[in-house]
Amino acid sequence: MVSRTQISLTRSFLISCVITCLIISGTASSSKTGIAPKSSQKAAPKWRTDLGAVIGSDPVRLILGYRGEPQGRPQSSLWFIDSNRLLATFVTRENEARPELSERGKLDSSIPLRLCGIFLDVNTGAITNTTKWPTESRRSRIVGVHDGKFVTLRQSVLTLYSDNLSVVKEVTLPPLGLLGWLPHTSPSGKTILFSSAELRKGPWIWVETDTLKILSTWEDDPSGYVTISDDSIATSTCLSGFTCIKNVVTANEASVCMVTGPKCEPRIQIRGLSTDWKTIAVGEPNLSPHFVNDDLIFLPGDTDKLIRTDGTVIFREPRGSASGECWGTSVLPSANGLRFVIPSCQGKGAVPSLDISGHSVLKQFRIFDIGTQIQTQLVDVGGKKIQDEMQFAISPDGSKLAILSNEFVQVFELPPASGPRQSLKRRACD
Repeated sequence: MVSRTQISLTRSFLISCVITCLIISGTASSSKTGIAPKSSQKAAPKWRTDLGAVIGSDPVRLILGYRGEPQGRPQSSLWFIDSNRLLATFVTRENEARPELSERGKLDSSIPLRLCGIFLDVNTGAITNTTKWPTESRRSRIVGVHDGKFVTLRQSVLTLYSDNLSVVKEVTLPPLGLLGWLPHTSPSGKTILFSSAELRKGPWIWVETDTLKILSTWEDDPSGYVTISDDSIATSTCLSGFTCIKNVVTANEASVCMVTGPKCEPRIQIRGLSTDWKTIAVGEPNLSPHFVNDDLIFLPGDTDKLIRTDGTVIFREPRGSASGECWGTSVLPSANGLRFVIPSCQGKGAVPSLDISGHSVLKQFRIFDIGTQIQTQLVDVGGKKIQDEMQFAISPDGSKLAILSNEFVQVFELPPASGPRQSLKRRACD
């Protein structure tokens, strides 16, 4: 027969075990549990390099709408190929000199396009190599990088390159609509999901980066922002808070819901390659989830959250006085899965009465380090003002952040984590 003392000791042991598991795995949802104090500091770029002379000609602008005139911003991309090399790309016209005065809509469309790649030394900013690949698309760019290999998307052609720029493999995706394919790359860079850039029902293609092997294809109908890990896909449903009945591609090439139905409740859903969608959390209108590693999803909002793939909240923190998100970029996860960075921008120069939209100015980096605690740091941006459209890239180990603004590349050294870091995994008590 079990005594009351034995029962009491057993209960105490079980309670201690549960508490220990919660602390180790970081499953406590309180915004004060397991979070290091936020520190504020200032950082200036380690170097800044002008790519204008190497590019040679003005990058071509995107064509917006159906008039065939180049009106949008040029397509560019920026990636860490590895810890020592950066790769920036622009789409240019072959053998076309840079004009003294830029004239909108008067570029010779008969001149072949080229995807211009510029390699830079991460530590010094020196340009180490340049190359040009033929393309028929103004939207050509790098779409994935892993272990020194990188993948370009030119029209519907995927090309895998080795670290010495030799072609490893090419795969041609089927043609798809006006805007073509939208790539979603996992934080590790090992996998890429391709879906319709028009956010409409159509084929989804899951590709392995290192081999360009197509691992799975199916048809799906996205209703919100899509993010992937190496084995799962997450999305936000009911993006605007109302059921979307009809998506329309607008003049600025954005796919927006022009006809809405009844009000709906936003949710975060997840699926694997061989499983159906399932709801793991209640969301908010216009919420964009982001995988930061294979186990964790970041949910930005007035209160930022980190949740597991089963929906368990392990971190929450009010946004507070941090600046707003930078246009086109929100969450930058490192390939090792231990850090992610959110650039914060502030709008300047807007005059609503004159229909002037203004521009974004980079103000801060919000750094999240993942370990037995979620540590946060706030870094103010110093040096020359960085504004307008920006491309960001984070090094595989999360120690550096690169920014492409107009035709300038600069690299910031990020402060180290203030405590030990390790992958935040579930642990069970024996």
